[in-house]
Amino acid sequence: MERTKETIRRCFIIINVIAVGIFVYLIFNENNLTKEKLNEKDKITKEYQVLMNDTSISEKEIEEVNKSIDELEHVDETVKTIKEEVFKLASNVEQKIQKNESKMKIAYLTFDDGPYYNTYKVLNILKENHVKATFFTTNVNGDKCFDNRNYECHKLYKEYAKANHTIANHTYTHGWSRGLYRSTESFMDAVKKQENLVKSETGLITNIVRFPGGSGTPGKTKGAAMKQALYKAGYGWVDWSAQDGDGKGVSSLDEARNIFKKSIDNPIEVILFHDYDQKTTKLLPEFIKYLRDRNYILLPLFYESVMINKK
Repeated sequence: MERTKETIRRCFIIINVIAVGIFVYLIFNENNLTKEKLNEKDKITKEYQVLMNDTSISEKEIEEVNKSIDELEHVDETVKTIKEEVFKLASNVEQKIQKNESKMKIAYLTFDDGPYYNTYKVLNILKENHVKATFFTTNVNGDKCFDNRNYECHKLYKEYAKANHTIANHTYTHGWSRGLYRSTESFMDAVKKQENLVKSETGLITNIVRFPGGSGTPGKTKGAAMKQALYKAGYGWVDWSAQDGDGKGVSSLDEARNIFKKSIDNPIEVILFHDYDQKTTKLLPEFIKYLRDRNYILLPLFYESVMINKK
C-alpha cells in the first residue's frame, strides 16, 4: 500500500511539474506541446492504468488521479485561455495609451517574407532576449529556403508556433508585381492558400494580413474592395509605423541604425523588419535594447489590437 501511494505521489508530482512548466514557458520562454509533451503524457497514463488495477487504492485517490490526467489532456485549451487573457490586458493598455491615460509604450516587432534559413538566427536572438514577435509568412520561396536550398524552410512554421510567436499572413505568392492584385479574387485566393499552409504545418489559424508592398500597393479602388473581402472573411490587416529600411536594401549598419532610430516616435509602434536581412539580424539585439531603454514593452501582434484594421 505504501509503495502504491508513493506511485500516486510521483504521478501528482510529474503532473504538477508539467502544469507549472507550461505556465512559466508561456510567459517567459517557449512552450512545447508536441511530441515530447505527448510522450510524457503517455508515460503518466501508463502509470495511471497500473494504479487503476490496484484494488487497495481508494475511490477518492483514483478520482484525483483521473482529474489530473484529464487536465493534462486539455492543456492546449489552458494555454489558449492564458494567451487570450494576456492579449485582453494588452488591448486595455493600448486603449489607455491612445487616451493619454498611461505612460506605457508598446512595440510590435514584425518580420516579413519568411521563412528563411536565416530565420533561425532571428529566433535565437528573440529567445535570448525573451521577446515574442510576429512573422508575416509567405510561400514565395517554395519548400526550400531561398538562402539555403538544401534546407526545407517549412520546418520553421513549427518553430514559430513552438516559441509562441504570432504567425501572420503575407499571402501565398507575395507576387504583387505578378498578378497578386489583379483582382479581389486573386488576392483572396493567395490569402486563403497561405492560411491553409500555416494550418497544415501548425494547426493554427492566421487572421492577420499584411499586404505585400503595403496596403496602398493595390491602389485605392482595388485596395478598398480587398479590405472589404478581408473583413467579411474574418481577417484584419496592418501596415507599419517604423522600420530600419532593410526592405529597400540599406547600404550599411549605420544607415539601418539611423533609419530605425528616427522612425521610433509613437507610443505604439509596429516595426517592419525582414528576417532574411543580415544587417537587421546583426542589429536586432541593439534595437531591442534601444526600445526597452525607452520603456517600450515588446509584444506579438494579436487580432484584437488597436493596430489591426478590422473595418
